[in-house]
Amino acid sequence: MKFHWLLSSFLGVFLLTGAAEAARLQSWRFDASQNRLYIRTDGGVQPKAQLIFNPTRLVIDLPGTSLDRQSVNQPFSGAIESVRLGQFDDDTTRIVVELKDGFTIDPAQVKFRGISPSEWTVDLPTPVRAENPNPSSDPDAERLSVEPLAPSEPSVETTVVQNVQVTGDGFLIRTTGGRPQINFQQSRDLDIATLDIEGATLAPGFSSQLSQTNVNPGVERIEVRQLPTDPPTIRVTLRMKSSNTQWRASLSSLGGISLQPAGTRQSATPRRLTVDPPIPSSVSVPPPLDRTPNPVPLPRMTAGGGDLPQVSNSRSVVVLDPGHGGRDPGAVGIGGIQEKDIVLDISFQVARLLEQQGVQAVMSRTDDSEIDLEPRVSLARRLNATLFVSIHANAINMSRPDVNGIETYYFDSGLDLARTIHGSILQGTGADDRRVRQARFYVLRKTSMPSVLLEVGFVTGAEDAAKLSDPAYRSQMAASIARGILLYLQQR
Repeated sequence: MKFHWLLSSFLGVFLLTGAAEAARLQSWRFDASQNRLYIRTDGGVQPKAQLIFNPTRLVIDLPGTSLDRQSVNQPFSGAIESVRLGQFDDDTTRIVVELKDGFTIDPAQVKFRGISPSEWTVDLPTPVRAENPNPSSDPDAERLSVEPLAPSEPSVETTVVQNVQVTGDGFLIRTTGGRPQINFQQSRDLDIATLDIEGATLAPGFSSQLSQTNVNPGVERIEVRQLPTDPPTIRVTLRMKSSNTQWRASLSSLGGISLQPAGTRQSATPRRLTVDPPIPSSVSVPPPLDRTPNPVPLPRMTAGGGDLPQVSNSRSVVVLDPGHGGRDPGAVGIGGIQEKDIVLDISFQVARLLEQQGVQAVMSRTDDSEIDLEPRVSLARRLNATLFVSIHANAINMSRPDVNGIETYYFDSGLDLARTIHGSILQGTGADDRRVRQARFYVLRKTSMPSVLLEVGFVTGAEDAAKLSDPAYRSQMAASIARGILLYLQQR
């Protein structure tokens, strides 16, 4: 068996020192349109690679790395036949890019790029038909000289675009990893806006084009795609229904990028592009905090949510709204936990507890389905609901595991409801208090009944992620939410 070594001693600046636990392969993605492989681990790794013939395949070993799943074999069309992943031995994850019979690649053009010790890209040249199925045995042709990055080059963590969420005024592009570097432009007639996120990649399974949205009347479609650039760049394109609104892009203090209308065009003068300066990573700018003491005395709460308050008015209808769903996982946190799964489980338990107390509970989704914001609000209106409670999980940059706690949002008539549920959660779970806050979320502005949006913890927080992954804690959270709802109904 003949092979070309591609990496023998790669980037000494990334070498690990001392004994360490095995890293895990967090994600990978092969972009067939660019012949580019993306690799991300949860710890530093020094890849080793070789090009093997008969059949031709690129073998990449990740020493000190484990694969927390079964072997993967993903087929592709074209000259690259498949990408396979497996555990080569107890200490090595192996990735194999296999070419179709009769095709080969120039090993000198295989380019490894270390973005950080835990993030790598591999660019493959376009496969060509092999003129000689048995490559030369000349030793000089087998060994390659790989130019390392300059030691002084800084290690920059890649930004990973997880999803795009619709907000009350625009869109929130959820990101993890490094702080986004953004460049925003809008066409002269304002009908197209583009946002480039430099040094960014798409999360595995991200849909490249979102369907037409009904929640923002000014936007016909939003598209997200990976550009064939180095460093990698994500381009977000807004295609407008009308051309009378300027948009702006800014970094969100909770991790991500906010796209919002900046105002209506008043004249035919050239557009003005507004890009907010980045918020320093050491500074957190939360919305205004509601520090008014909770006026509702909370009874003592037993473990498991026992002794729930009785509600005499059995005609109460509470709409529970588990956030996200389907192709939209919401926030993705430590260990790959997804917001959509956490909040659906909690919502089911809240609904069951409310029904046990004689309150009709209706859920906006009962499975892993994707629902826009407007149908969630319309459901509450159609039922003439007494209350609307939207349940979410929070997120911030993965580099901030120290940020944990619960937040409760209201817009107009939901202040008392927000205080009551928030206080119940604090008492029932012992979670960190990030206060009651006012916000213009779509589901809060567009509902006519008292409405709140609960953030039950940070999936990117070290403490919260561990708790939210625990079914017992989710039951404790559900009981606390149900208790707060019942206390509010009891006081009406």
